[in-house]
Amino acid sequence: MRLKPLSVPKVTLGVWVRALFRKETPLYVKAPISLALIYTIFPIDLLPDLLGPLGFSDDAAVLGLLTTISMSLLKHFTTQQTLKL
Repeated sequence: MRLKPLSVPKVTLGVWVRALFRKETPLYVKAPISLALIYTIFPIDLLPDLLGPLGFSDDAAVLGLLTTISMSLLKHFTTQQTLKL
């Protein structure tokens, strides 16, 4: 008898945004994007925004990196929830 592989939903940007507003989503998934938004808004940067495009590039890099981390944590959480069922 062959077992059917588990179907884990793909984490798209829309799924990720909806998960950020759900109470069931753990804090460790929400924390990286919160830190990225704080870093973007906070006036002290690694590269000041007064440097033009170079100053905004570090904000974009941090936002992109922490969004990717948050999405992978959400995928891991979703996989764990699927395996529990």
